[in-house]
Amino acid sequence: MRIFIRAVAGIVGTAAAIAALGAVGLHYWPGTQKVTVAAAAMAPVLLAATVALAVVCLLYARAYIRLALAIVVAVAAIAVQASLWRGEAAPTGKTLTALTSNIQLGGGDVGELAKLVRENSVDFLAVEELTPEAAQRIAGTTIAADLPHSFVRPDRLAYGTGLYSRYPLSSTATVPGFALATLTAVAAVPGRGDVQLFAVHPVPPLEPSDWADELKKIEALLHGVPEPRPVIALGDYNATYDHVQFRRLLADGYRDAGQLAGAGWLPTYPTDKAYPPLVGIDHVLVRGLGAAEVTGHEVSGADHLALLARVG
Repeated sequence: MRIFIRAVAGIVGTAAAIAALGAVGLHYWPGTQKVTVAAAAMAPVLLAATVALAVVCLLYARAYIRLALAIVVAVAAIAVQASLWRGEAAPTGKTLTALTSNIQLGGGDVGELAKLVRENSVDFLAVEELTPEAAQRIAGTTIAADLPHSFVRPDRLAYGTGLYSRYPLSSTATVPGFALATLTAVAAVPGRGDVQLFAVHPVPPLEPSDWADELKKIEALLHGVPEPRPVIALGDYNATYDHVQFRRLLADGYRDAGQLAGAGWLPTYPTDKAYPPLVGIDHVLVRGLGAAEVTGHEVSGADHLALLARVG
């Protein structure tokens, strides 16, 4: 019986090692097939599960050559994800605090959101899935006093977006070509000058070709901002660090604040299930700025963690 169990463990471990190798490959797969896009979003979870299963089973099976190969795959998996933890030197001097929150069809608790804004001295807030009713509720909270400058385009269901600022806004606009409202503005920050802001919300990959197309539009949008103006682009990107389409945004000086801060794997969705969040699709991207800290915060009634970044 023990021989049989070891044989089964060897088979299972080998299959898990192959699956782990496939999960590493997803990090580099540029395709827009629905299955691969969904699997890439789950790559960190898949890697952790398959690598652990492979090592345990192959060790038990005494399949040492296959175990050695599984360890090589494990090292590759760690290398793929390591940059999320490595971080860079934190900025010195005054920092700006940016917060993004998808409030799930307007149902999130705006009182809790207002508390986050006040307790963390938030300078910029992006709200996705902002309905007219939610916008009215926000206007009745302390957000109106803490972030008195705003450009909001509320709409039904998931189509609305709002951008709130501690500092005066100019050049406000709704960016054409997106199904869900994407907003831009320029904030006049004392002691720093103009900072370009974007509140983004590309469509989810239910139709992966449309999703990839909107991420390309965001890439063109970000890279069209003239140097050396600093940029903060925050929102629900509906994409993770393991999507090639998302990492293409991280060029020409753009960085993910979470990666800069060494925040590690920071899943933000979903928060309304019996299990914890599994995918990190909310991001704050910056250009010309560093990042000191990036953290996730629960908002009752929302299916995303709000993501807070201290940049400077």
